[in-house]
Amino acid sequence: MNSNNLYWSVFQNLEKEIINLSNQIHFDDTQIEIYSIKISELLIRTVVEVESISKELYIINGGLKPDNNELFFDTDCLNLLETKWLLSRKKIQVTSPNFYFSLEENQVLTPLKKANKRGSSSSDWLRAYQAIKHNRAKNLEKGNIKHLIRALAGLYILNLYYRDVSFKLEKDASGTNFDTNIGSEIFSVSVHSNQTLSAEKDYEKNSDFDECIYLIKPTDNSRTFVQNSLLTVNQKTQERFKANVEKEVEKRLRQQQDSEDIDINDKIEKIIKKIQSENLIQVARENGQILQKAFDGLRYEAVLNRQQY
Repeated sequence: MNSNNLYWSVFQNLEKEIINLSNQIHFDDTQIEIYSIKISELLIRTVVEVESISKELYIINGGLKPDNNELFFDTDCLNLLETKWLLSRKKIQVTSPNFYFSLEENQVLTPLKKANKRGSSSSDWLRAYQAIKHNRAKNLEKGNIKHLIRALAGLYILNLYYRDVSFKLEKDASGTNFDTNIGSEIFSVSVHSNQTLSAEKDYEKNSDFDECIYLIKPTDNSRTFVQNSLLTVNQKTQERFKANVEKEVEKRLRQQQDSEDIDINDKIEKIIKKIQSENLIQVARENGQILQKAFDGLRYEAVLNRQQY
């Protein structure tokens, strides 16, 4: 993160101005299309910030400047960031106590959906911005609360990706104590948490993974320790299974000679599965202290969702 982050300072100032505005206009579902010159001005300033920060994020993340140096913040910059991070799916909740929205469409936003498009295919707040910028008097009604909040939510997401801050959570695997506002007085983020850990996968994803801006995950060091312990147990289980499977299958088949008439292949398959399960339980018991120590040592962190899994 850039220690001299002017983008974040500007975002916070815009938030304060909008909160002050909500002390003068009651922000609720019935008034979301209220418009004014002041709201139009705030919308323009917000989207100018979107343009600037998206261009910087584009360069930081490997984007190339075109030969003619004509770089478009939407179809060039936001489009590249969309391919990397699926920004169009990321959700933001409006949680300011000054805002009184009850409709879900005004409480839960995906502000960067279609933001990498242009013209009639673009997001509503970007179309409003372009219309006001080119003819403010004719399009003043588009400078409304709805478009302003969605534009600011988009700027908030871009600021989070620009800052790229991670948070140590120690043993808080569910993120109970994680502040999902992350510095905002208006918004909070969706957070993904999955406590399942296996030897084969570094991270298990739930169905809402793409919507979440932050992930709660084990730290790399503590996760690796657990995975290595699980691999050790799995390896010992396989070794024990291979060492006695043939004799054990024969023994159990003889014991089941008088059992119900079941296909021999089905019998063998069921016996093998049972032996594998028994071996796993036995090895786990024998290595219980190792596994307990590994899982007790798990520590968690909240990190930005860069579609890294």
